[in-house]
Amino acid sequence: MQEIDMTKNIYFNDVGSGFDISRFLKNIVSKLWIILLVGAVFASTAFVVEKINYTEVYTSTMTLAFMEKTYAVVNDYSNDEDAKAQYKQETKFFSNSSTDTYRELLKGDEMISIIKSNLAKDDVGVVYDEQFISNSLNISGGNVASFFEISVTSEDKGFCERALPIVLEKFPDYVQSYDTTIVIKVVNRPSAPVVTNADSALQKAMIGFCVGAFLVIAVLFIITLATNTVMTLENLRRDINANVLGSVPLLERATGIFKQKKKTPSGSLLITDTSKVSFSFVESFKSIRTKLENIKAEKGYKVFVVTSTYEDEGKTTIAVNIACSLAQKGKSVLLIDSDLRKPAILHAVGVKSDTNYGLIPIIKGTSTYVDSIKYIKSLGIFILPTGGVSLKSTEVLDTEKVKNVLEQARKEFEYIIIDSPPAHVVSDSLVISPLADGMIYTVRKDYARVNEINRTLEEIRAADIDIVGTVFSMSGGEENSRYYKRKVYGRYGRYSRYSRYRNSNYGGIGYGYGGYGNGYGYGGYGNGYGGYGGGYGYGGYGYGGGYGYGYGAQPGNQNKSNDEPPQIDNE
Repeated sequence: MQEIDMTKNIYFNDVGSGFDISRFLKNIVSKLWIILLVGAVFASTAFVVEKINYTEVYTSTMTLAFMEKTYAVVNDYSNDEDAKAQYKQETKFFSNSSTDTYRELLKGDEMISIIKSNLAKDDVGVVYDEQFISNSLNISGGNVASFFEISVTSEDKGFCERALPIVLEKFPDYVQSYDTTIVIKVVNRPSAPVVTNADSALQKAMIGFCVGAFLVIAVLFIITLATNTVMTLENLRRDINANVLGSVPLLERATGIFKQKKKTPSGSLLITDTSKVSFSFVESFKSIRTKLENIKAEKGYKVFVVTSTYEDEGKTTIAVNIACSLAQKGKSVLLIDSDLRKPAILHAVGVKSDTNYGLIPIIKGTSTYVDSIKYIKSLGIFILPTGGVSLKSTEVLDTEKVKNVLEQARKEFEYIIIDSPPAHVVSDSLVISPLADGMIYTVRKDYARVNEINRTLEEIRAADIDIVGTVFSMSGGEENSRYYKRKVYGRYGRYSRYSRYRNSNYGGIGYGYGGYGNGYGYGGYGNGYGGYGGGYGYGGYGYGGGYGYGYGAQPGNQNKSNDEPPQIDNE
């Protein structure tokens, strides 16, 4: 049974237990246009609303000085007789002036009624509401004691112009009716009404932009916290409790006049179809192939089940291309489709389905093992299709005949790749996996959540199934894009020192034509035609070149050798 690293918490990134700041920042950068767009919409809305609702408010003011009359005793010494006492009137500023007192007098019912009646009698003759008049009046203390500023504020400019002169005329007499010692003098006469509320549309627009941008960022924060999927190869290594076999890039091509739109190639993606796939796509499967060869050499594994957490994670594409990459190196490979509910292998390799041959007919006894296995000459692989669809796939796979098929296949093939249904959706993969040596688990970028992947892997390990590694599918290619952008594989090859010496053991590595290998070495490989391998080495192989594992193969004869396997037509 496989040992599990208990020092790694497989539920570390479950909701609420962790937050990936780097992913959050990447989401912000990738959705920056949405943030700016929503912010602009909010800013425009706030600007327009403020402009529509904006109304000018006018204010007219005057300044009054409140004085106090006092009397002083003065002795008259103008004659020789005894001095006579006289009283002299004096005026001075209040020392105990109260703003609240005069505010109450100004806003009192009697004063408001006086203002109302006088406004109704003027040339305009508008009758104003008493509450409206009261709310428009205000009195405040000035910078100098006993100086008071009386103001009238209203959206009606004409009201301000007419109301304040009436206050100036009537208010002093009204105050003196309460206190005859008060003398009110005018410091500043009523001013012309001026607009006191500036247009704040730009300020409101800035606030609206910030609010809109913040809302989008808050949504991205919630999405990042809740979705917690595998975004990068580094996330896969850190968060998933399994080894990594490789990363397969997502194939997208720029379209449109300005090359801004990206489109994924339609149809199946095979490493043999150089018109659709990229060089990095092909190399990713060569890397996976090398690791599988090492696993076989170390553990003796030759039967691998390919599965994933959910559908549409690219497991069928990965299963087919792993088989093709192994076949390109001269290995005999059998590709089995065990997804009896939704078989996809035949469609992936471009072969029409046939219900007369496959796993289901073998189990039913209507076909044999030999008749059901088909050889796809263009790919160099053998295929055992499902031979139909079955809703009882779990029961069908859990039969003795399926075990017998795999036992016989082990004797005849160097590698057996089994494409199985998603492990988190149905239990079919748990039924077929014990018959295999190990499992290859596909993880698609930004698809299944980390805790769901780890939980599924835990269930697989509980069934005593060895997970040899994971494959990161549809990745952004960040992990190898920098390498492939370098001029390692130029038109004439970075390693020109090898291609220079045609008689050396290794042929040149070029982007055009591979060199010629001599002795027991390897022929060069290129993007055009493979080179010729001399002696008992390997013939060069390229995108258009052939490959052989006996004597050097001729260019264009893919998977050809002196020991060609038997062919069963099903093309």
